[in-house]
Amino acid sequence: MARKRQEAPHFGPHRHMKAPVEHAMHRKATCLRLLRYFREERWRVVLLTFIVAVSVAAGVSAPVFMSQAIDAITAAAYERVPGILWWMFGACALYAVLLFFQGRLSARLSQSIILRLRKDLFEKINGLPLASIDRHPHGDLMSRMTNDADNIATVISTSLGTLFAGILSVIGTTAVMLSFSVPLTLLTWMTAVVTVVTTKCVAKKMGRYFRERQELLGQLNSMVEEKVTAVRTVKAYARERQVIAAFDQTADSLTKTGIRAESIGSSMGPLMNTISNFSFVVVTVFGAYFALEG
Repeated sequence: MARKRQEAPHFGPHRHMKAPVEHAMHRKATCLRLLRYFREERWRVVLLTFIVAVSVAAGVSAPVFMSQAIDAITAAAYERVPGILWWMFGACALYAVLLFFQGRLSARLSQSIILRLRKDLFEKINGLPLASIDRHPHGDLMSRMTNDADNIATVISTSLGTLFAGILSVIGTTAVMLSFSVPLTLLTWMTAVVTVVTTKCVAKKMGRYFRERQELLGQLNSMVEEKVTAVRTVKAYARERQVIAAFDQTADSLTKTGIRAESIGSSMGPLMNTISNFSFVVVTVFGAYFALEG
């Protein structure tokens, strides 16, 4: 895989120096190579897509049945209410069951793809010449085999289905909202814009710390692999203090960066809940106003 080198801070006894960090030179080509691993799992991908689509349809239809039940109660057509409530209960139950199967199928898809990816990585490393292996820290190679592969597995098992479900949910929810009230839909989309802008700002800052954390983790793994396992060589050259200082520096930087990344990441949920509640209040107030105006 073609890579380009980018300067990044070097943590250690020579902090003023810059250490090269590798990034994919052709991100599109890299993504396409990752997508090849989905070919042998086509049936799981198709089944997952179907499950997500049906679950989103069930989730979107539940509020529609609730609206029909409220209209029936308002019109004093009480004989219609039990039937509507049964349909609403069925939609919610179907949504919950499909959500469970979606999680299991995503996990199986993730594990199957990562198994083949790790086998290919292992075969690739075994086929590399010694000179190529010597040019890269052993800990960095191990980090690629473990941490990077785990990150890909997490994306496949959690983010892939969530992303597809989110897109379908936005489309379905917008269609239902427009059928109820165009002004309320526009108000809701205004708050959605605020959510997108806020998420973009927070994600930009959060992504910086998560990238830095992965870089520091690779450096720490490299240091453990090369210095701790070669402790006799370190002692022979009387480099114990320098190695300990470098390890402490990198470990401290990793701890601070990890705390910042997790703190910002944990704030995303409460922040989104606050904006969501604000959107709920806006829709409630204007919805009540529109109802009073007929």
